[in-house]
Amino acid sequence: MQFCNPKQYALFPLFAVLITTTILSSPLSQDQYAYSQPSNANSTANATGSEVDLIDTHPSPANVKTGSKFEILSTVVNNSPDTIKLPAGPCDSPLTAFFMRNVIIRHTQIHCTATPFELNPGEEVTLAGPVSGTIYQAIKAGETPATATVYYLTGNGLPVNVTKPFVFTID
Repeated sequence: MQFCNPKQYALFPLFAVLITTTILSSPLSQDQYAYSQPSNANSTANATGSEVDLIDTHPSPANVKTGSKFEILSTVVNNSPDTIKLPAGPCDSPLTAFFMRNVIIRHTQIHCTATPFELNPGEEVTLAGPVSGTIYQAIKAGETPATATVYYLTGNGLPVNVTKPFVFTID
């Protein structure tokens, strides 16, 4: 019969606590790098088979410079047979982005509510993101792969999202 060294038994709980603490404390950070899917990912939606699409996704201003703050613009196209609802208002956006590199995301404490905006079948609307209280800031020059995600409600009130990759350059 083989016995393990008692020091080995002490390391396992220590590693478990360290990993759990690291995972749970990450979202609490004010400044964090955001990572996402590879830039060759396909547009996805949840299992409802939505026909909502994101097109013409790009940063604003168009010429992002290192150190500058920017937002993302994207056009949501409702090709589904149903009306969809998007959060809207001065402090809420259904559009968010995640960056593979070169961008830091800062969060501040702003709480507000939004009134849903309806997008009928065949209609499109250009949205700006991120939500109020979130700042995208360029920290390094170079090609920046990212994904944009729009969150919305279907006609029967189910939450859905569509994600689409895009790439832009930081000067």
